Amino acid sequence: MKRKVSVCAGVVAAVVAFSAGAEEAKAAEQAPVTPPSSDAGAEVAVEGPGLERAMAPPPLIEATAAGAVAADAPKVGAQVREEAAEVHVPFSLTVLPGLSTSGFATGNVVNDVSLGLLATHAKRVNALGIALGGNWVRAEASGALLAVGLNVVGGPSTGTHLAVGANVARADFGGLQGSVGANIVRGKVDGAQLSVGGNVATGAVDGAQLGVGANIAGGDMVGAQLAVGVNVASGTMNGLQMAAGLNVAPRMTGVQMSSGVSYAGALSGGQISIINVGGAVKGAQVGLVNVAGSVEGAQVGLVNVSGRTDGEAVGLLSLIGNGQANLQLWSSDVALTNVGVKLGGEHLYTMFTLGFMPPVDGERRHYTVGAGLGGHIPAGRFFFDIDVMGSSLSSRRLFDYEDEDSKHILGQLRVMAGWQLARRLAVFGGVSANTLVTWDGSDPWKELGIGPEWKETSGRTIIRTWPGVLAGIQI
Repeated sequence: MKRKVSVCAGVVAAVVAFSAGAEEAKAAEQAPVTPPSSDAGAEVAVEGPGLERAMAPPPLIEATAAGAVAADAPKVGAQVREEAAEVHVPFSLTVLPGLSTSGFATGNVVNDVSLGLLATHAKRVNALGIALGGNWVRAEASGALLAVGLNVVGGPSTGTHLAVGANVARADFGGLQGSVGANIVRGKVDGAQLSVGGNVATGAVDGAQLGVGANIAGGDMVGAQLAVGVNVASGTMNGLQMAAGLNVAPRMTGVQMSSGVSYAGALSGGQISIINVGGAVKGAQVGLVNVAGSVEGAQVGLVNVSGRTDGEAVGLLSLIGNGQANLQLWSSDVALTNVGVKLGGEHLYTMFTLGFMPPVDGERRHYTVGAGLGGHIPAGRFFFDIDVMGSSLSSRRLFDYEDEDSKHILGQLRVMAGWQLARRLAVFGGVSANTLVTWDGSDPWKELGIGPEWKETSGRTIIRTWPGVLAGIQI
């Protein structure tokens, strides 16, 4: 009995010893070989003289580490596969994405030339992409993309995009985009955008935007925006804006031209439009209506409005914050009572006048209506005015242009001097050279004038000339 027990114990011991040896050999194969460490805490096993090996970790720790590596292995492999998946196919013929000579998966295909019956799809196109429907490039495009429908590039692109529908580049673009529909760039544009519909660049533009509909630059613009509809530059505009409708720029250096309205928050240059609107203007505004916060230069138009002008305003009606806005009351040899409004800048002004002469010594009464343009010369508390006036006369009532005596015009050249008594009160007086032209053969205004006169007749035209005087106050 004891002999059987001894035999069984020996067999068990042999099996355990064999298993332990096999486990140790396996651990030795899997454990990384590290150079001897000089750290004090390192444990080193020595097998023979001068031979060292790292001790194998316990089986539990080894299993845990192996599991962590195994968990990370798929991610590393996926990254490697994504970077290595780009395939260069020089030429590709595509019916539609997924049915192509490049294969079913075209998301990482790089083509030099890509031709499509309906649409093409590639990661990058290096030279040429043509499709009846559209070209879709996921990353970058260099060269030309031609489509009847749509060109879409998901990254930066250089070259030419031509489409009847729309061109879309969602990063920087350099070259030419031409579309009947719309051009849209999500980055900077170096080159030109041509569209019948609209051009939109959300970044800076160096070049030109041409559109029948609208041109929109989301950043600074250097070049030209030409549109039948609207030009909009969200940043600084350096160059030219021309539109049949509207020009808008927060900061403009150059020229805005429009048959409609031009607006610039700050302008260095010129505006030539029917209506010009500006903030701080350094240059000129020329149009029917000019409006500005401040002007260093000139405003030329029928109506000029400015908070402050360091320059001149030339127009029929000029309302200038630091200019002239005066009411004048005076008497002259033409009309006993006259009232006039004097509006303008520092040196130029316009006048609008009404006059009335009551019957005196049997002479008939008459009315005058006139307007003129003049110059103002300030000299301290004194000033000098010279202007040219044109007036009509009526013997029945004011603005009676059907009067038989209304076929004439009175022209006056007036020279005056004034003295500013207070800030809003001045007295003035002067002389005038009066010329009355009548072209119906009659001479109904013989009583006008108080001095000598000269008369000349040519057919049915009669010209009478005489000197006159005037004096009044200015408020």
